[in-house]
Amino acid sequence: MGCTKELKYTKEQLYSKALKADSSTSFVLPKNLSDGVQCTEYTEGCVAGHNVQVQKLDFIAVEFMNEAQAKHAAKKVRGYYSRNWLFDDVAGEPILERFVTEHLEAKKP
Repeated sequence: MGCTKELKYTKEQLYSKALKADSSTSFVLPKNLSDGVQCTEYTEGCVAGHNVQVQKLDFIAVEFMNEAQAKHAAKKVRGYYSRNWLFDDVAGEPILERFVTEHLEAKKP
């Protein structure tokens, strides 16, 4: 039996991929901690949430411990996921949908 290593992106790897695709990509720091993305809004396994901006459009990127948790959360919020990341507030915005599917290899669960 072989040992398969689960594929994950670190925040830096994901940011690097996003920047290569669109140099306008940035992580937006909240004005204060209570304005930031809270893991309590998502399912079990949430590591951290980030506000992201691409072409002046905002979405949420949430890091999970593994792909199964990201996929489960994506199902729950009707979002997209790629490896251990969930992308929320993307659905219904064609530019963001295209960005996450084409450049971050995201898919709907």
